[in-house]
Amino acid sequence: MNITLLYGGRSGEHEVSINSAKGVYPALIALGHSVYLIAITLEGRWFWQKQEEITTTLETTYPLTVVPGEGLFCEDEPLSLDAAFAVTHGFGGEDGNLQGLCMLANLPLLGCDTLSSAIGMHKDIASRLFSLEGIPTVPSQPLNPQDIQWMEGGSGALPSWISDHKTLGAIPDRWSEACLKLQERLGLSLFIKPEASGSSLGVSALRTPTGQTFRQAVLEAKNHSPCVLVQSLIEPMDELECALLETGEAHLFAAGPALVVDPGKRSNHFLSYVYKYSQVDSAYLQLPSSYPEGIEQQIREYAKQAFKAIGGEGYARVDFFVSGSTIYLNEINTSPGMTLKSHFPLLMAYAGYSMEQVLQILIEHALKRKKEENLRTYRPPGA
Repeated sequence: MNITLLYGGRSGEHEVSINSAKGVYPALIALGHSVYLIAITLEGRWFWQKQEEITTTLETTYPLTVVPGEGLFCEDEPLSLDAAFAVTHGFGGEDGNLQGLCMLANLPLLGCDTLSSAIGMHKDIASRLFSLEGIPTVPSQPLNPQDIQWMEGGSGALPSWISDHKTLGAIPDRWSEACLKLQERLGLSLFIKPEASGSSLGVSALRTPTGQTFRQAVLEAKNHSPCVLVQSLIEPMDELECALLETGEAHLFAAGPALVVDPGKRSNHFLSYVYKYSQVDSAYLQLPSSYPEGIEQQIREYAKQAFKAIGGEGYARVDFFVSGSTIYLNEINTSPGMTLKSHFPLLMAYAGYSMEQVLQILIEHALKRKKEENLRTYRPPGA
């Protein structure tokens, strides 16, 4: 089959995506598929890479256009494609936008669809949904752009999570007041991250926050997402991860969980971008996790439950915090990294699934979904 591999993207995870493509490409070739390499620049433009090699420098000779209902075109000629696999992350890559574009272009896409991708990307929305399903999540408070503008001295009503009994004039330092109110709700130590981003970009852990350090952390997170999520900093805790794969009709397989061993945890208090992707002294997975079977089984059940709650399809990775015997679902990743060091393929490999097997299962799932979509009625009665 002709499979297009989409990578790059307008995202802080641009380089991670390129490395994911390098991890996937040889497996697609080994399966006997013809692979069209399509790179997305940091400006969001799509280009066909005619060379048979994935490089960090993207070739911009052959721009692509998307024609709704017809597919991808290069120089007014259609590309003959059977399915697409996007190893894109972050904005425009795993937030539902690319997924919706592929659907409108009549191009079967591996993995989650528009809705589940969008929900998975927006951590506050996903967390609220998980809570409704009875899945324990980290206590959190979202800060919307209006909240942040108010803390910066802008006009408007007080955020709802600040006492309504105070007037604007009675708050000399809004950042300090906001920090104190959030500490009353979430605990003395706070964890700040973008509400819609990944790879630990823009994340800060504040063990003893002040108004100033809180402001710096929120504004840093805001660089990556319009909304910011403030959470309880869970200590002590371990991070465990599950990989999910739909292996057949109504069957969802959970690999793991694995314990994330992070050399930078003592100083950072979270798994940072540097320790995720550095070549030296980077984080790694411990398999098996060494946790009791009861906790591991509960994590697998929560992971499956979360995947079904967002309407997930194909595959995902679900991340958890464990403190003592208490489990918190941290987040779900609907487009996990696929580099040689990424946790999703490592978890699947430990469970006995090679990259080739995972990709072939995802291809078959995408084609089946497309076939089912074609059987639906999209015309008005009598048309």
